[in-house]
Amino acid sequence: MIKYSLKCGEENCNKNEPFDGWFQNSTSFEKQIDAGYISCPYCGSLSIKKNLMSPSVKSTKEKSPKIISKNVKHNELNKNSNKQIDMMVILRNLKKEIQKNAEFVGKNFTKEAKAIHEGKSKERAIYGQAEAKDLEELKSKNIDFINVPWAQDDN
Repeated sequence: MIKYSLKCGEENCNKNEPFDGWFQNSTSFEKQIDAGYISCPYCGSLSIKKNLMSPSVKSTKEKSPKIISKNVKHNELNKNSNKQIDMMVILRNLKKEIQKNAEFVGKNFTKEAKAIHEGKSKERAIYGQAEAKDLEELKSKNIDFINVPWAQDDN
């Protein structure tokens, strides 16, 4: 896994704060950027750039084990020490909420979002798939949407 510090490329992003992204490798990062799967968590822009980062160098020395208090309370988000697993729990919960409260329109997402925006279709929450160019078109027409990473179901 590789961790990148990322930032929004939009000049008018009101946050302009860096955010982290975890990827299997640099090729995976490039493919996700090209496909439009990575968006600014603050403004939704697909214009994402890598931030200046320092490399992570692993020590060859063995670290002494940490002593953890037995009194630590555990919940669904802190029982795993791996933050990536915690994020997957959050994304799976978000996915369940979307599936419960919105209509799946599949590859018709862009078409249906435009129809709702133009008043030609009933206003409702929808979700589905769209290409990066289609998302840019929605953005240019001031049609609000959120690009959500679709987490695999927990098996």
